[in-house]
Amino acid sequence: MVSAVRDRGAASAIALALVLATVLLGVAVVAGAGHARSRIEAQHGADAAALAGAYAARAAAAQGHDGHRAGCQSAREAAALVGVRVSLCAVQGSVVSVAVTWGRDAQIAVAVAGPAHAVPSGRGR
Repeated sequence: MVSAVRDRGAASAIALALVLATVLLGVAVVAGAGHARSRIEAQHGADAAALAGAYAARAAAAQGHDGHRAGCQSAREAAALVGVRVSLCAVQGSVVSVAVTWGRDAQIAVAVAGPAHAVPSGRGR
């Protein structure tokens, strides 16, 4: 009979511990999902900027204009439309490389775009 008195409330303490553990796990999952979303958004922005820049660089070069200027300007404009900021832009022929930042935690993403024939030998194959 004495042991029954000592165990009183033990189930409540265990239940509280399980609820607390579940809440902490939920918070960790939500935080991880937010970080993954930031990374994905940054990468989508980088891809869009690089593609727009490569298209503009190739079109400008075909018309005898400065492909670097047109490519980077177009990359910055496309990046702004999707909510990222271009921090680095490089143009080599019709190939545009960009680095962008996105979000409060300043996620960084990099993308390269250009015509398939412009990919250096051994890369991208």
